[in-house]
Amino acid sequence: MSSSKFATSGREKSSPSSSPSPIEENLNLPDYAQNVLQDVDLPVLILISHRHAPPLNPRPQLRFDVRSLPNPPKHIRDALNGTSWRLQEWMLSDAMFGERRDAIRKEIEEEMTRMTAEHEKIDVLNLGQDAKWEPNEVPRETPEEEALSDEEQEEDYTIPNEADSSSGESDQDASALRVGIFCAMGRHRSVAMVEVLAQMSWPGWQVEVQHRDVFKKRDSGKKSGGKQSRGTRGGVIPSHFEDD
Repeated sequence: MSSSKFATSGREKSSPSSSPSPIEENLNLPDYAQNVLQDVDLPVLILISHRHAPPLNPRPQLRFDVRSLPNPPKHIRDALNGTSWRLQEWMLSDAMFGERRDAIRKEIEEEMTRMTAEHEKIDVLNLGQDAKWEPNEVPRETPEEEALSDEEQEEDYTIPNEADSSSGESDQDASALRVGIFCAMGRHRSVAMVEVLAQMSWPGWQVEVQHRDVFKKRDSGKKSGGKQSRGTRGGVIPSHFEDD
């Protein structure tokens, strides 16, 4: 997944106020845990904003339609997109936006809990299979294996092909939670929602942000820039976009 560097706006917006999530309450990480997490392969929360059509491909696990939220006034929409903290402040001033944000966060946390439980179940099953192996037990060769010479045994070994080695990539994808949030044009409401959610705390998860259509011109297939994406580890992501 590609990522781009962006100039900072010089102002960092604080995380929106909300009650502690169940994940935060149960984790209780010490202050130094942030440094420890840097060396851990964390599951990834990918927040993607886009216009309502075409849909995301591949399809995300969770999809949210925010077209029912009030749109900023035209003079704000013309001057700014959803990556602007000023447009985000306008959206946050509406109670509907805050309620929708909290509802989306709750569903994301529920899916995180389900995914974590599923991975823990798989780990336990794998641990049970490993426990069946006795470390002091030497595997006994079968008569057929004893009859083979050393050279024949080496020739019998096959090098795994690329298809076999790709299983690690699928396992990595299984630890990613992709969330699609869309509005009419994918430039204001959905982008602002993704930005606000990304600024919240997601303990134990790496956060990545993608804005598919933020710079796509209206009624045109041309873009003024490529797909924008960025990420961070540890669960809190600052905004790194200029207002214009």
